[in-house]
Amino acid sequence: MLNFKTLALSDIPTVRPFLRRQNFRINDYSIGGIFMWRDFFKTYFCVFRDTLIFKVNYLDGITAFPIPIGKDPEAALGQIENYCREKSIPLIFCTVPEESLPTLKRRYPDFSVKSDRNWSDYLYRTQDLISFRGKKYHGQRNHIHQFQRRYPNSQFEKITAENLDGVRSFYEEFARSHPMDSPVGREESAKVSELLGHYSLYGLYGGCIRVEGRFAALSVGETVGDTIFVHVEKADTRYEGIYQVLVQEFLRHFETDGTPYVNREEDVGDEGLRKSKLSYHPVALLKKNTVRAFPKENPPEHSEKGDRHDDKTL
Repeated sequence: MLNFKTLALSDIPTVRPFLRRQNFRINDYSIGGIFMWRDFFKTYFCVFRDTLIFKVNYLDGITAFPIPIGKDPEAALGQIENYCREKSIPLIFCTVPEESLPTLKRRYPDFSVKSDRNWSDYLYRTQDLISFRGKKYHGQRNHIHQFQRRYPNSQFEKITAENLDGVRSFYEEFARSHPMDSPVGREESAKVSELLGHYSLYGLYGGCIRVEGRFAALSVGETVGDTIFVHVEKADTRYEGIYQVLVQEFLRHFETDGTPYVNREEDVGDEGLRKSKLSYHPVALLKKNTVRAFPKENPPEHSEKGDRHDDKTL
């Protein structure tokens, strides 16, 4: 039987090589997306036949498994089936990207699938958010121009060992002045502090903005495949336009020819956040599907035959 252990920060070096083997564009298969939310989702992991397997308590507290990553995912699926059978729990997969649904469909013809709009990731073209060209980005350009006129001596710089303490101090003050009411918000705030406190271990990259010598914004992300993932964006809104400048400058400094896309993650149902993310005109909303599967040798009682690849209750 699979022997799961609690995922800890010290496991980043073990997990990172596996994540480099996949090209999913949803943030749940990135270092930041996994480790910043490992406690919230009570994440466990194990390695079987050079394949990484996660087990989590997902949105409704159900035990679920993200898609295995590594050398032998089919064998890993078989081991997950055995684990669920021995534990007498349903076989449920979570954060399943759209491109993995056909694979699960072939193995589990009678599966059911649903997704939650609140947890869909926003995907953008990197160059769109660097250039802000066209009528649809008129508002963003105006904000940037106002910021540049008011604060001509502001500067963007990469986060380094030399300025990390200043960035951490900025975020500590930011967190004190922006207390979070929701469990999701509180967890994010705590994990941003953790990330900055263990910056080299996380192994991500980041940038900050100084206004008149004072730290006023920070952003942290990473690259997986052809996509830049933005895990953290925090700024002092007393400086009008600073968020738009932060978005643009972060991508300008960290994009490459191999990163045509940027994932700015989900809105978790927050209407203000949703309005903001939509204003940057995503090219896609990336679903994170939850799949209840039934192994062929153990079909569900009274299951309906045929294709059930739609949004149905699990």
